[in-house]
Amino acid sequence: MNLKKVKYIIRSLLLSTIMPLNSAKVLALDTSSPRGSIAFLEGRDLRAEMRLNAIQTHSTFLLSSIDFLAQKLGWQLNELNLIATGIGPGSFTGIRIGVATALGIAQSLSIPFAGIPGLDALAHQPLITEGRLGVALNAHRSQVFYAEYISSKGKIRTVQKSSLLFLSDLERRLAHRHLYIVGDVDVRFPGADWPCPLPVDLFLAASIGRLALSRKKSWRSGRYLLADPLYIRPPDALRKKTKTD
Repeated sequence: MNLKKVKYIIRSLLLSTIMPLNSAKVLALDTSSPRGSIAFLEGRDLRAEMRLNAIQTHSTFLLSSIDFLAQKLGWQLNELNLIATGIGPGSFTGIRIGVATALGIAQSLSIPFAGIPGLDALAHQPLITEGRLGVALNAHRSQVFYAEYISSKGKIRTVQKSSLLFLSDLERRLAHRHLYIVGDVDVRFPGADWPCPLPVDLFLAASIGRLALSRKKSWRSGRYLLADPLYIRPPDALRKKTKTD
């Protein structure tokens, strides 16, 4: 076993066996939508955050924003214990930018990386102890990214994986169902008590960081880090190419 691999293993063991998660320093990113966000957390506590509704690609500000926030906070990047990022669904280019940046930082610092689906991060925000929860995000072109979860005794589990649906199909599927709904898609039904919309924070970096801390089994470390982006829908360039072939 080479020395570099030993270094990664030791670093991971130190974090998992010695450092309490409530004091772990986390950098969390989300660039899967125009609502880009960066968060520094100490345990579950948010220490600094930047939000930007950006039309342009997030690559133009991401690294400089990370450096700016770290300086304002008085943290050095080599003090970080975990890098977490949103892996989608959402913008193909945006997801790639966030994942590539997070992987690069994690690998350069020899610390673990965690990829968190944005729909999961939203599902863990509402304080629901019991009930079914739907999460819907605007996918444009009259479509939505949708997943369902069940909360039981405060624990959330997925019952329907992320999928791409037409908004009209989702509305038919949810009509009169007894479930809570969160996201940026308006699926209210006039005169009906259910589905019941709940407020959530659509800037996801902080939620991604907190959820990553609770999913230690999903952390990845080592010499060659990889991620599994949740694109769901192919990029526009591939769709256009398929149509012309």
